[in-house]
Amino acid sequence: MAKFVHLSVTKERAEKETQIHLNRSDLPFTDEVLEIAKKIKEDPKNVELWMQKGLALSKQMLFREAIEAYSMALSINPFHALTLRHRGHRFISIRMFHEAAADLELSSRLDPTNWDTWYHLGLAYYLIHDFERAEAAYKRCLEMTYTEDLIVAIVDWYWMTLMRLGKKEEADKLLDLVDEDTDPGENLSYKRRVLMYKGLIKPEELIDYEGAEFPDLEIATQGYGLANYYYVKGEVEKSNEILKQILERDTFWSAFGYLAALVDFEKRSEK
Repeated sequence: MAKFVHLSVTKERAEKETQIHLNRSDLPFTDEVLEIAKKIKEDPKNVELWMQKGLALSKQMLFREAIEAYSMALSINPFHALTLRHRGHRFISIRMFHEAAADLELSSRLDPTNWDTWYHLGLAYYLIHDFERAEAAYKRCLEMTYTEDLIVAIVDWYWMTLMRLGKKEEADKLLDLVDEDTDPGENLSYKRRVLMYKGLIKPEELIDYEGAEFPDLEIATQGYGLANYYYVKGEVEKSNEILKQILERDTFWSAFGYLAALVDFEKRSEK
């Protein structure tokens, strides 16, 4: 019988700081978070409460803490499709794109009717640069899309995906779904991007965000649409310059446009 514990480890091993996220935000929790936490103490196995806590934490951009709350919910019910959807979204926020895809794939199996699940699944694959699977997710999402505001959002990301795949004819056909009279709801930025793809807005007009409530968010959103537009048109230098501008302003470091810009810039820098 062996006298000592044996572990299958190599001599060269990772340092703790590279594997364990020791840093924590000292941001005080909102009253909303604290109130939900009180309810959880009284009912600790309530999946809905844990999910609500995750949503409340996400408002503070405390995404790791939100993921922990969602994980607690999933330890109670591992097959809660909506919690998987929300955790997948927040994995995207902290750049864990493969983990996001795993959660969102499972969520889509458990509840194939959730529009947001397919939308975020497409985004996860887009950010991994698995454009074939992004296309499949966006195709399913579009089939479920009936309101103009959501059509605007899905057409934008779906168009970019198809263009990355070299499917220009299919991509251009998508643009017929959006015109100047389309009501974008809160998705005005995406509508402007689509109108640029159609040639109805000049590229330089797209990043005119004077008077915007969140200028950094606009440069991330509008800027990425423009950067990708230049890239698929073969104007790589112009595209790279826009990417740099986006990454210099990281107030909204979890915005989809910022994340996409970061991924594209890093991949191009590897070449």
